Amino acid sequence: MLVHARLGHRATAFTLQWHLTHACELDCRHCYDRQKLVAPTREQALAILDQLEAFCAARDVDGSVCFSGGNPFLYKPFFDVYASAAARGFRVSILGNPVSDELLDRLVAIAKPGYFQVSLEGLRDVNDDIRGEGFYDRVMAFLPRLRARGIRAVVMTTLGAHNRDDVIGLSRVLRGRADRFAYNRLAQVGSGAALDHLDREGYGRFMIDWLLASADNPTLGAKDNLLNIFKHELGMKLGGGCTGFGCGAAFNFVALLPNGEVHACRKFPSAIGNAYERTLLEIYDSLGAERYRQGSTACDGCPIRKRCGGCMAVTHGAGLDPFTDRDPHCFMWA
Repeated sequence: MLVHARLGHRATAFTLQWHLTHACELDCRHCYDRQKLVAPTREQALAILDQLEAFCAARDVDGSVCFSGGNPFLYKPFFDVYASAAARGFRVSILGNPVSDELLDRLVAIAKPGYFQVSLEGLRDVNDDIRGEGFYDRVMAFLPRLRARGIRAVVMTTLGAHNRDDVIGLSRVLRGRADRFAYNRLAQVGSGAALDHLDREGYGRFMIDWLLASADNPTLGAKDNLLNIFKHELGMKLGGGCTGFGCGAAFNFVALLPNGEVHACRKFPSAIGNAYERTLLEIYDSLGAERYRQGSTACDGCPIRKRCGGCMAVTHGAGLDPFTDRDPHCFMWA
């Protein structure tokens, strides 16, 4: 079991979000990281699974591997690594782009993923301006193919000033087409630094719109930690936020890059070690990882701290210190 000494969280599951490759057929305007990193060899990848297996045994937790990229299907040994992860009993899932029926069927023949997440940034015009012409239609055609195979279809959007007015409309389109639709706020990191996020007031209004839409649309998820501010004020049950424990950076979740770098969160530079140099267990127990688990001191004393903690990536992207400053969209004490 994973125990958060300060917040009292106890987690029985741990997720490795594994960015096997940065190769991608898209050129999204808000991509967090376009470094050309060398992908692991098949042997290196299998050794990472050995490490994850040892970590889960040492901490008595269930392991999950969320395969991502870039596009994980562009990693040549992908199916070998996916099959090995499934054979070891890890829960498997995909964060990627639409793929062919042939690749989907090959995936399901090995092990049906717990979910397959794709992204949309708005309705057709707004989305294709961000992700490339024709991508909206690709996703819309892909969703029924996922569901026909019994794969949970998840759609994520990155919320910023560029798509604020489209997201609620997109949620209506996705009702009955996706199993879950949620959003993360834009972190102004990498290419995303050239885009604008909403100001605090604008985001507050958006959250109200989202919560109202959620009351009538079961497809909508509440992934952003700050949604718990309104739930707290209204006396509603708090949600789990980003990872089930508010911000789960370096707690029940880490991200692994193709070059072996382990980050507390994929959305901003938060390196805590390298899995080719140290074990996952050593990295998890490091002082660097513990610092991210503690979050921002600006959240100390907040009544919803255990289910929130803001977003360290958004804070970093706004030019603030994620260890001492408050999420710029937080209005809990405004």
